[in-house]
Amino acid sequence: HYPLYRISDANCTGQDAAPPEQRHLQFKEQYDVLSQEASHKLLWWFQPRLILSGHTHSACEVLHGNKYLEISVPSFNWRNLNNPSFILGTFSSTDFRLSKCFLPEESSVVAIYCASGMAAALLVLLHFHLFRGSLQFSSLLMGKHKSL
Repeated sequence: HYPLYRISDANCTGQDAAPPEQRHLQFKEQYDVLSQEASHKLLWWFQPRLILSGHTHSACEVLHGNKYLEISVPSFNWRNLNNPSFILGTFSSTDFRLSKCFLPEESSVVAIYCASGMAAALLVLLHFHLFRGSLQFSSLLMGKHKSL
């Protein structure tokens, strides 16, 4: 969950990276990221092909020691970002492939809900207006009917 040690997200880019005003904020060791010592030990022990982390809620790719790729997975909910995303991965014994999938922006979903609600309300009003007109027409027909 916690990213390996890095000073900040200053080198992170992309539409789901941290906002520019937050990228240069320094991370606190053992709070935002693992300590330098713990990060070095983990890399030395495991020598991973890929590291996935997610604590920062923003996307970032970091290459540790010029050979260990760490990808910070962005947030999956609208509380942290307006454009949440997730990563789909395919892993084999020799390779991996990752694809980032974006969810709709919260503002787009809210706009669709509002437009749908307004359209439904208009349809209901239109239905009752037309229904009332047909009731008036049928009562006129019934009133003009003469019994034999």
